[in-house]
Amino acid sequence: MDSSIFDPTRVFLEKRQAMHPMVVVDRSICRRCNLCRDVSICVNANCVGCLACYYACPYEARRIVEDGSERRFIRISVDGVEYTVPERITLKEALKLCGYSFDVFPGRSGLYSPCGLGGCWACSILVDGVLTRSCITGVRDRMKIETNGSDTAPLGIIHGPEPPTVGVKLLPSLKVGVWINM
Repeated sequence: MDSSIFDPTRVFLEKRQAMHPMVVVDRSICRRCNLCRDVSICVNANCVGCLACYYACPYEARRIVEDGSERRFIRISVDGVEYTVPERITLKEALKLCGYSFDVFPGRSGLYSPCGLGGCWACSILVDGVLTRSCITGVRDRMKIETNGSDTAPLGIIHGPEPPTVGVKLLPSLKVGVWINM
């Protein structure tokens, strides 16, 4: 392997001992309200431990378990530098392993991630040229990540991971919190 590529594998294994949170559904409690399907929509094929669905479940039918399964390491490029990170983790977690920091307050240090659940889009970074929420999106092999997306037009997301389904008009030129009843 190229020695110029930072490899956080040892840091990952020492600090986390290959354990990550994973969410499972307790079917005996789930009332099939479809909140997880209609509002807190998962953007990943497999659980990456973002916990957005866990916090969104009004009936506490989601359980956090430790996922100690073996993970392979994948390559990502962050601001032009290549790194190897474990699969099935969020972009935010991968960036932390690569030395980036996050804060809940803007401008204090590092990247900004106040909600941690994908609702505010403040943690957005560019992934393969597309604005993406780092706190809920899982890493994929060969992703090209840019942490400075200040030249990107804002998205008009107004609540939760997905916009409301009825009765609201989204104003795409506004960053947050504006909607008009139809």
